Amino acid sequence: MKNIKILENLEEIQSIDDQKKSIDAHRPFSKELENKIFQKLKLDWNYNSNAIEGNQLSYGETVAFLNFGLTAKGKPFKDHLDIKGHNEAIGFMLQLIKENRPLSESDIKDLHKIILVEPYFSKTISPQGIEFEKEIKIGQYKNSPNHVKTVSGDIHYYTNPEEVPFEMNNLLEWYRNAEEENLHPVVMSAIFHHKFTSIHPFDDGNGRLARILSNFILLKHNYPVIVIKNRDKVQYYAALNIADNGIYEDLVKLFAENIGYSLNIMQKAINGENINEPDDLDKEIELFVKEMKIQNTKIVDFEKDRDFLIDTYVVGFVEYLFPKLEKIGSVFQKSSVGYLGTRIPLALYKNFLEEIRIKKFFFNDNIELNIFISFQDHLENKINVEFELKILIKNKTITYSIEEWELDYYGMQIIDSKEIFSNSYNYSYSPNLIYNEAASEVVNYVINFIKNKTKKG
Repeated sequence: MKNIKILENLEEIQSIDDQKKSIDAHRPFSKELENKIFQKLKLDWNYNSNAIEGNQLSYGETVAFLNFGLTAKGKPFKDHLDIKGHNEAIGFMLQLIKENRPLSESDIKDLHKIILVEPYFSKTISPQGIEFEKEIKIGQYKNSPNHVKTVSGDIHYYTNPEEVPFEMNNLLEWYRNAEEENLHPVVMSAIFHHKFTSIHPFDDGNGRLARILSNFILLKHNYPVIVIKNRDKVQYYAALNIADNGIYEDLVKLFAENIGYSLNIMQKAINGENINEPDDLDKEIELFVKEMKIQNTKIVDFEKDRDFLIDTYVVGFVEYLFPKLEKIGSVFQKSSVGYLGTRIPLALYKNFLEEIRIKKFFFNDNIELNIFISFQDHLENKINVEFELKILIKNKTITYSIEEWELDYYGMQIIDSKEIFSNSYNYSYSPNLIYNEAASEVVNYVINFIKNKTKKG
């Protein structure tokens, strides 16, 4: 617990505590104001938590269904049931808080029953790649293993069914100890969330239930609910993946950032401002454009926009990604970055950013840069990770890709290579969204490569 408490000193935690203190000065809120705030956050929560799991209802359809009972034509009936169950589970969770009693396994199973509404069959794929129909039972721990396929194609296994009762008991014991030691509610909520998803105690509904339990912890301590946005799910999954290695900082920061959004909504309501975010509709339009693959028609002027393009899509991305790679580099004897035939320690990556700004990388009206990244001599296993990060900027799109390299015994010649991923974006996407998605792909690739090689070793 001592190592975890260090996370309480994060700048992001201090920031939301200051923000919360300012808001708490306005308490007690009127019943009308309190209901207005929670209604907004609950709608966002219902929509995003289900959308992350693949629910097809749009934000507007979710609002229409929950507020007016209107079903969306052409959308699966189960998607409506999932929204209804999730909304009712929130109500049950609020009652648990009102009763002010310890959280139990029985409560967790009851919440699961409410979320899933009724038993059903779902198509699933066995680790051997065989597709079959599996019965999803409600309120009962899983009786067969569950797993998920990672971006690298590897299978990530959760806790074995026979170990679930023991691990759930350990989780609740950890939670009681965290409460007794006054662990910061945001840190507690984030780590509890990860521990629960690592167990994955049920056949389905684990993600939605984990987010409800996280908010149970926050609300008990008078923090607003956290709403993980569907648009941020790549970053969310990446933070959970990193936490698998005992590194919780990214997940805690993600929680703090999103709780900050909820506090902003509260502050707006206190100020009498409109809390129906103007970008709610914009988010639906952006999603529609993305689904329809409509490309922005803007064509950049490479000569005129060169500095902006380099600073935003090369330097900005490197500054976002490389600190995360540095953390991974701590489990290797050596990590380095190479460019234009030069190789330097990864920790010194900033040394070549200015050179990137002054050099020209033009090839047939493109801006192209290839960065070689190497992690050598894992501390516990004799494995290396070698790959090339490619950044290609064209007149309408930016593409980030990874090519995995296999070097000879001396590390001098490339024996084989294969493309791991390639993501393209047009200039309508915000740079932060691009950084989140592309960096998450890189980080997930490296982590899963190490895990896979470690298992084989």
